[in-house]
Amino acid sequence: MENLNLDKFSPQKQELILLAERYKALEIQGIDDATGYNMVDEARKDLKRKRVNLQKTGKELRQEALNFQRAVIGLEKELVEIIEPLEKELKDKQDKIDEEKAKLERVVLLPERKERLAKIEIVISDDEILSMSPEQFTVFYNEKNALYLEEKERKLKEEADRLVREKELEEAKKQARIEAERIAKEEADKKEAEAKAREERLKKEAEEEKKIAIEEAEKKAEIERQRIIDEQKRKDDERIAEEKRKKDKKEAEAKAEKERQEKLDKQKKYQKWLTDNEYDENVDLLKRNDDTVILYREVSRFTI
Repeated sequence: MENLNLDKFSPQKQELILLAERYKALEIQGIDDATGYNMVDEARKDLKRKRVNLQKTGKELRQEALNFQRAVIGLEKELVEIIEPLEKELKDKQDKIDEEKAKLERVVLLPERKERLAKIEIVISDDEILSMSPEQFTVFYNEKNALYLEEKERKLKEEADRLVREKELEEAKKQARIEAERIAKEEADKKEAEAKAREERLKKEAEEEKKIAIEEAEKKAEIERQRIIDEQKRKDDERIAEEKRKKDKKEAEAKAEKERQEKLDKQKKYQKWLTDNEYDENVDLLKRNDDTVILYREVSRFTI
């Protein structure tokens, strides 16, 4: 920083620090402290002027070179940070007093505003009412009044609807009573008719049941008789089937024995035929054609 040409910054950093320390002690002792208010106002303006001058000088210096610009920005920021928080603090003090003064000026409007709000059933604190400017209060009142009128209209409509529903309900109850009386009479007449019909039905059902019982007894007797016949037939069929099975088994065994014996006889005849023809498996050839076997024999062999 020593090599940079920052002499254009005026006042110097130490001067600003001392100035900020001096202004930091300023206070406003209530809304009646005009002297304190003016001193704070002058101090804030002085700080603002110096801040503006510093920022203006910084902007001019930043045009000289990029590297110098970065140094200037850093120094500018450092210097501004010394006084800007105090400037804001002093402004907040002023704003607070200005707001309190505005509230005091609006106190005369408080009764009229509360009365207007009460008519639309809005209750808020006095401080909230006084914090609104005339324009803000007008917007707030118009919004709440519109909602109040909408709600009032809704309630009127609900009441009208309720009266209509009550009238409809009474009429419905009246019609329900008339209908209930008519239904009760119809039910009584119906029960009397049903009682007579039930008596006739029971008499007829008793006769039918007697007839059915006789028919059922006859059916059971017939079923039992048929069951005995069927059972006897089943036993006869089983006996016949068993006899046939035994007969078939004997016949099958006899047939198998016969086939085995025939096969054995053929084998013996075949062996005898081979023996009779002096069959030699080393020189003879057997060829089977269906049920016939032909024997081929090598008669002679000559080597050239």
